[in-house]
Amino acid sequence: MFLALGTLATASLQVLTDGQTSLVYPPFWHTPLGIHRGTQDLLMLFAGSRARFAEPAGLACTSLLSESPASPRDCRVTVLGANTGQSNLIYNPSMTQLDIVGNHGATRDLFRRPTGVAAYPDGTVYVTDSVNQRVVRLKLAAKKLAPDGELAPPPGGWREPWGVSFDSRKNLYVSDAGLNQIYVYAASGDCLRTFGPELPGGLHLQAPRALAVMDADEPWSYFRDDYLYVADCQGRRLLRLQTQTGVPRLPLQIHADVLPASDTPAAFAWMALDYYENLWVTDPLRCQVHKFNRHLEHLTSYGSPGSGDGRFQQPSGIAIHRHFGQVFVAERQAVHYFWIGTDCLNLTVQPLGSDVMEIRCLLTEPARVNLSVASAGSTQETSLLRTDWVPSGPFVYRWLCPAPLHDKTLVFRFTAEATYSSARHFAKQVTYTLKPEINSTCSR
Repeated sequence: MFLALGTLATASLQVLTDGQTSLVYPPFWHTPLGIHRGTQDLLMLFAGSRARFAEPAGLACTSLLSESPASPRDCRVTVLGANTGQSNLIYNPSMTQLDIVGNHGATRDLFRRPTGVAAYPDGTVYVTDSVNQRVVRLKLAAKKLAPDGELAPPPGGWREPWGVSFDSRKNLYVSDAGLNQIYVYAASGDCLRTFGPELPGGLHLQAPRALAVMDADEPWSYFRDDYLYVADCQGRRLLRLQTQTGVPRLPLQIHADVLPASDTPAAFAWMALDYYENLWVTDPLRCQVHKFNRHLEHLTSYGSPGSGDGRFQQPSGIAIHRHFGQVFVAERQAVHYFWIGTDCLNLTVQPLGSDVMEIRCLLTEPARVNLSVASAGSTQETSLLRTDWVPSGPFVYRWLCPAPLHDKTLVFRFTAEATYSSARHFAKQVTYTLKPEINSTCSR
């Protein structure tokens, strides 16, 4: 849970031609000493021999917690992680330090198996302390997080507080898996409203856990929606709820069976939203991070089981700094640092009768797109499309094939670059070769 990011800098574009690129590791100068995966050994090096990853749970990320305001181009962040098995919270008070709250010293008995964590840029932090049945508030002072009271419990008290998330207005959303409810608190500490157990449309909240919220005042939101996303039913369901009161919009729900078929069952654990309101959800069973658009349509699943780059061992918490698209994913004994990229999946070219060809693929992130074609062996390419913004999801483009190319082997080149985060640093390029025997159908 550490990084050393400075202000943004320009760089030459690196074109990637293989592997998954919906998430990419930042270049050397945007990481601490080239480190993009914090391991157990590195945790001990920065935080001392007492530090251990033990059942990492929720993550939070915000602009570097500081008493002085940061520059708008300052992409330094503070990342905080609930370390459930050690009953503590790990965070970076500066870009060269790690610190721990709980399970030692004056804060030895502060937490018992904390789960969720939320952080606001002014230095306010909330942690769900599930076994102690409370929500603890902490405050930054002199680069140290210190206890600052508790959130007032609902009538009857908390039963199993689990997930916690801020919106841009500093309203705090807290899920209680034991009460089957979600509570919304104002910055003043007053409870504004609740969701559940009953929901519109005859639905019911069932042990809600992870939360992610987006509101229309969020400065780093493309669509300016008012949505609350929830994982419940023991990680088998995702819900999208309307946060505005008095809006008669039914919840949107999906179940884990919308994911690609696999011999391994899926489980939705923790979640975070990016600038385009895509929902990223960790899956500790399949060892992946699933990506959905704002309407809960599946875009892609990143990662595979194992250790090392692009692999996860039981991924858990996830946090995204929406301004710059910085993504942090905790796993059993490590934390990964990514940028948001884009990927072009399942590129195909299909002749449609006389002279027309249809180019299809799936984009996993809005992208700048460059599509070109050349006959095999030729260095001269013809640009078919160059645009600064194509939405994520299915991409379809139809091209009128000139007669001189009907009997040629054609090579289509599709290049996609994310519009922020990894923009100007990484792009994904895929090609598709159309043989003459297929191409010849254009002239029939």
